[in-house]
Amino acid sequence: MRLPEPSPNPFRIRLKHPLVTLLSSLLVTAALASALPRAASDSSAQGPPRYKGRVIAPVMSASGADWLNRPEREKTEMPDRLLDALEIKPGMTVADVGAGIGYFSWRIARRVGPEGRVLAVEIQPEMLERLGVEMRKRNISNVRSILGTPVDPILPAQSVDLVLMVDVYHEFRHPEEMVAKIRKSLKQDGRMVVVEYRGEDPTVPIRPEHKMTVKQVLLEILPMGFRLQSRLDFLPWQHIFVFVKN
Repeated sequence: MRLPEPSPNPFRIRLKHPLVTLLSSLLVTAALASALPRAASDSSAQGPPRYKGRVIAPVMSASGADWLNRPEREKTEMPDRLLDALEIKPGMTVADVGAGIGYFSWRIARRVGPEGRVLAVEIQPEMLERLGVEMRKRNISNVRSILGTPVDPILPAQSVDLVLMVDVYHEFRHPEEMVAKIRKSLKQDGRMVVVEYRGEDPTVPIRPEHKMTVKQVLLEILPMGFRLQSRLDFLPWQHIFVFVKN
């Protein structure tokens, strides 16, 4: 079936000379490029976004959410041992930034108890829908879902005891903006925990852009107003960094 011809565009200017057409296209492209926000401080129009020499990894799509519940994760990431090491206590407020479908959120919720709360932050509504299902399945009611943005986790100021980011920081399109907002959310003695796959180890079966070295993490985080309180390396594949306000 032949579709009808589109109606004329009253705002279209017919430029018959090829040089004029080329110059017009270049001007439009330049205007659009200048209007777009930069993904990171040293990103450019060529190639993927970068920050301080590192390629910023793409955000994992909600379509791959089932991978977050893979059975072998218990063995390779040791979630309970990780949370034991962080000494999460009843009554705490803990933010799980990049919570996914709540793999860590429900475990934290049981540790902080009914007097505590978990703030589960995601930028994908589909992830939060799946997270809600997981919480209801476990009869957990002290997890609050927060739909954040790529520049703001939308956490309440000076109210969080601990922010946990497991395999998340390397995906921040705007790391400085995000970490600044996270810092404001922490209590004076609050901690920010960054867990990342070891970039120094080529045997860790993760794509390079989803791994970070100790050197790179410290290069990025320390200038953002933090100092390293401790580093834990008991996990098979991941570094654990515990930061406090500088």
